[in-house]
Amino acid sequence: MSQENVEVVRRALTALDRRDVEAYLEVVSPWIELITFASPLQGQGPITGHEGIRDYFHELWSYSEASQLQVEEIRAVEERVLALYVITATLQQGITTSIRGAGVYDFEHGKIRRAHVFADRTDALESVGLSE
Repeated sequence: MSQENVEVVRRALTALDRRDVEAYLEVVSPWIELITFASPLQGQGPITGHEGIRDYFHELWSYSEASQLQVEEIRAVEERVLALYVITATLQQGITTSIRGAGVYDFEHGKIRRAHVFADRTDALESVGLSE
């Protein structure tokens, strides 16, 4: 099952790299919970459900002209999946910025049920019981 989960995450991240939210929704549960590193800063809880995901990514992508998500590593950690990646975005003002992020994914019935996005890779590793 762990290799199948790795492939599900790979498909999800490929869809996000293409800015294809509908392809992303194909591999996530209708009850998806997305926790971003900005959620606590914005005073909000998880983004939930397909409609919440659609709204979130449409708003996020409205701030940039282009973006790229480059996967560096995806691996199973017991029943979860850890992904390390670099997100590069060109903002509407022409400024390019990058972040080395990570995601930890939980599954239900072969789909992503919970995605937790970390700006600090150390925090992501610790959340699955690993260290750098």
